[in-house]
Amino acid sequence: MIRIGIVLLLAMLAGFGPMGAQAQTSAGEEYTVQAGDWLTKIADKYYGNPREYLLIIDATNAKAATDASFKPIDNPNLIYAGQKLWVPRKQGENLITAGDITFEKAAIEGLGIGVVFPSFWSRFELNDPLLANAWGASQFSFVSFTTTPGNDPQFGLARLLGVRPEDLTTKLLGGELSEVQVGERTWSLYTRDDGGLATVSAATVEQKVIYQVSLFSASSQKDIILTAILENFEITDPAAAQQQITLETPASGTELTNPFELRGSTSEYPFRGSLVYRVLDAEGNQVGRAPFEVVGKIGNPATFAIAASYEVETDGPGTLEVAEISASDGTIIDIDSVAVLLAADSPGYEITIDDPTPYASVSSPVQIRGKTENKPFEGTLNYRIIDAAGREISTGSIQTSGSIGQINLFDRFATYSIQENGPGRIEVFDVNEADGSTLTIRTVNVWLTTP
Repeated sequence: MIRIGIVLLLAMLAGFGPMGAQAQTSAGEEYTVQAGDWLTKIADKYYGNPREYLLIIDATNAKAATDASFKPIDNPNLIYAGQKLWVPRKQGENLITAGDITFEKAAIEGLGIGVVFPSFWSRFELNDPLLANAWGASQFSFVSFTTTPGNDPQFGLARLLGVRPEDLTTKLLGGELSEVQVGERTWSLYTRDDGGLATVSAATVEQKVIYQVSLFSASSQKDIILTAILENFEITDPAAAQQQITLETPASGTELTNPFELRGSTSEYPFRGSLVYRVLDAEGNQVGRAPFEVVGKIGNPATFAIAASYEVETDGPGTLEVAEISASDGTIIDIDSVAVLLAADSPGYEITIDDPTPYASVSSPVQIRGKTENKPFEGTLNYRIIDAAGREISTGSIQTSGSIGQINLFDRFATYSIQENGPGRIEVFDVNEADGSTLTIRTVNVWLTTP
């Protein structure tokens, strides 16, 4: 799905106000227009500069989006006695000026960055992770900041726009790809102009993190706003947004079955939603490898649980690795590993999930149907349903039908409850009765929906 320009903007910001995003209005004060007032006179009174009347216009229009007692200013030459205006307050050292626009500084601790935005814009809380750290005056004046694991800024632009990286160099999107040097930092830009409205996606890289900026503004103000934002962009904590893969299962020293349960999490949703595992023997030979998909949402942590496998001729020590590989050049973004014991004749068996199919959209109750290569202990398997945040939203047992040493079938309906639609995972597994560990597992990634 292409998410660019006004299409993205309107989809995310439609309905500003009580039914849309909640605005946190910038500090300021209410002013009632008196006879003989005009905007430049009011601006000169508050700021000592009549040319800063645009701050009052944008702040009042932002107020009007959430408070019906304020009326938007469509014509700066037409204000009337008794009209309510919102005059944003200056904050001394926390403000900078570029051209006719005053900018305010802010820290986004979760991303480890310091940013600036026009001081008459307000902070918005939006559900889309790509727009989670955002400020705007209206649906046509907006800036947001985000990060993603990676080392190629053009891949970062592609993620922001929801397109393939190669699409950035074609005329398909109607924009222009460029590269600019701002201070000591190089930025890749994708710029598009739609009838006086400019949309700009910007991305830069440091220590395997892509830092991304999305800007929407009037074309006449685009260069001033963009330059100020990029010139004052500061990475305050390089570690805050870096990818971190955590292996939870198997634990160090575990003797692996085949297949074996591979479970863990990532601090950031991987660039393309996938990781790679490798199994190495004592000599470093690769004896097992495969890519696999995680469950989560862009801009949030992710979880994974899969059945992984390997093949060795003799028992011995080995190493299990899970890594995120750069989509651009194949380098490792992050990796975690654990020492394990490999068995030539491991006692696991295969579970197959026939229904639901991978990435199917399901609702409660969901049918879980499939087969096993052998009869589980007492003919019983277990299931879990996991949501995008890694929470267990449904558990239970599944009875199989069949004989020992033969294919067994299973089929049951499972109920779950979620607050909003999103990605999830269904796991079917057999537990080792001796120690409670997972003997074998099969998972399928799905899209969970409300009934």
